Amino acid sequence: MQIQTTQTQIENRKTDLLVKTYGLLSLGFLLMFVGAVVGLKFVPQMLSLGKWGFLIVSFLVTIGSMMIALFNQKNVLGYIFFGVFTFVVGFFDAPAIAVIFSSPALYEIFKQAFILTALITGSLTAYVFITKKDFSFIGGFLFVGLILVVIMAIIGLFWENRTLHFVMSGMGALLFSGFILYDTSRLLYEKSTPVEIAIALFLDIVNLFWMLFNLLNILKGED
Repeated sequence: MQIQTTQTQIENRKTDLLVKTYGLLSLGFLLMFVGAVVGLKFVPQMLSLGKWGFLIVSFLVTIGSMMIALFNQKNVLGYIFFGVFTFVVGFFDAPAIAVIFSSPALYEIFKQAFILTALITGSLTAYVFITKKDFSFIGGFLFVGLILVVIMAIIGLFWENRTLHFVMSGMGALLFSGFILYDTSRLLYEKSTPVEIAIALFLDIVNLFWMLFNLLNILKGED
């Protein structure tokens, strides 16, 4: 009887974690959308910072808010800064969104990347929940892959090469698809907090989208 009670408590905790995590993730995407809408009003100011100024400011604000959220993931401050983090991600995406929405061809690619991201994310999430497979074993491979993609991204800042960006985008799409499997299984099998997993899945999905967008953009030959 006690064993059954303990098992029920564990299942209830898992269900509570799932509901809170995906609820938080949904809120994060809503705040990202709001951030992008607000950011569109400040595109000239962001562009006035110049390429490097914009990159430095956006990096510091984004990483800073994310780290504060993670350091406080077990209290209310973590939830507040999760909201700040997702908002500023959308805010600093505004210049790219403005360019995309001004071009019918890029907007079409944007829609295709959005649909592909939704399909891939939904399929991979469903696969983990249906099979209940633990993907923690791919963590090391994903970490190495992430380092390679980051190195290529840094090189790409100084060297505009179509082949480099194509390889990076292809690897990135596979990498963040793997991270969706990995982080979803962490939700099922590890002691995690809603803030921690919501941040991880948010980054997985957003990065997957941009990698797919860049890949489709290169394949279609758009500027």
